[in-house]
Amino acid sequence: MAIMPKIQAGQLVETTIGAERYVGLVKSSRPALRRGLPPMVLVQWCGRCPRDYAEEHVEESLLRIIK
Repeated sequence: MAIMPKIQAGQLVETTIGAERYVGLVKSSRPALRRGLPPMVLVQWCGRCPRDYAEEHVEESLLRIIK
């Protein structure tokens, strides 16, 4: 049985890398492919990107939902 993601498409999420805060919009999410792997979320970053990609797959455990 796969681990289902808690974050859904259309939600705003944030992550902190170092002392920098990054905000993004969730475009899609998918269940974990195998036991022991986390669900993956496709995030489109708003403003500055943590890396050189405007859009990337991120482990769900690294993101927090913005309310």
